Amino acid sequence: MRGKLLFITGGLVGYVLGARAGRKRYDQIAAAANDFWNAKPVQRRVSEVRDFALDAVGDAPVALFNAGKKAVSAMQAKKADAAAPAKKTGSTSPTSSSANGTPASTKPASKPGKPAAASGPADDAK
Repeated sequence: MRGKLLFITGGLVGYVLGARAGRKRYDQIAAAANDFWNAKPVQRRVSEVRDFALDAVGDAPVALFNAGKKAVSAMQAKKADAAAPAKKTGSTSPTSSSANGTPASTKPASKPGKPAAASGPADDAK
């Protein structure tokens, strides 16, 4: 719809600028456009669209604020829950834990009698 409107507007501008009739024809077109814009049905629709847009935009900041507030509260509660078990047990274990409160995975120890070595393409060929 926007493309059609721009096309029509461009056509009108081109016609006005290229018209042989000159200023007289331009004044006729400008008067017709002004009459159309100031018509009661058009202004009624303009007011409806403006009111709708203001109502829609007016609710958005409140909704975004509430959603952000809820997300922050949830993260704070999750952080507090993750910190609470560590304080209760008094554990000062050197193991690390991931952000979600579960222990981080560790690399399994090598089997007895075998040195730990990184596997690479040469190991896969055997």
